Amino acid sequence: MQTQQYSLLLIKNQKADTVKKQCKMCGKVTIFTDTTIRRHNANGKNIYQFAIYKCLKNHSWNKKLDIYKSFTNHVDPATLVPSEFKPIAEGEKISLSLSDHESYEINITGADGSFRLDRTLADHIEGWSRTEIAQRIKSGTILLNNRLTKPSQKLAVHDKISIIIKK
Repeated sequence: MQTQQYSLLLIKNQKADTVKKQCKMCGKVTIFTDTTIRRHNANGKNIYQFAIYKCLKNHSWNKKLDIYKSFTNHVDPATLVPSEFKPIAEGEKISLSLSDHESYEINITGADGSFRLDRTLADHIEGWSRTEIAQRIKSGTILLNNRLTKPSQKLAVHDKISIIIKK
């Protein structure tokens, strides 16, 4: 069985949103604007992602966005995504045909934001609806990290999506 391999970088289009909040430096409620700059802190086991917001007087506030598990020291992240994968460009759709390949593999090389498995596949696979993809996930012909999952599963960096096409 021949497997076609792809890599996918997921980046959510970010808009500068605003939040009304108490500014400790100004001493009053003011509007904080998202600078779309992200900061990461690590404590050994977890990596925390923060969005940096600024008030009108340029005071900053950090909003916690997500928590990720860090790699252990015996894992080399460069070995997780081989370079021979075909990259899927933003807005590009791939066509899965029965002619050459019986299975496909998509490796997530980056994920900045929250992305559902079913929605991501529907956005990047030509001719497949989100409902059809959800049915394939439930039936086990689409696996995430070689395991059964649910269509609403959130994707993370270094996740591997396996798609098995039955002839």
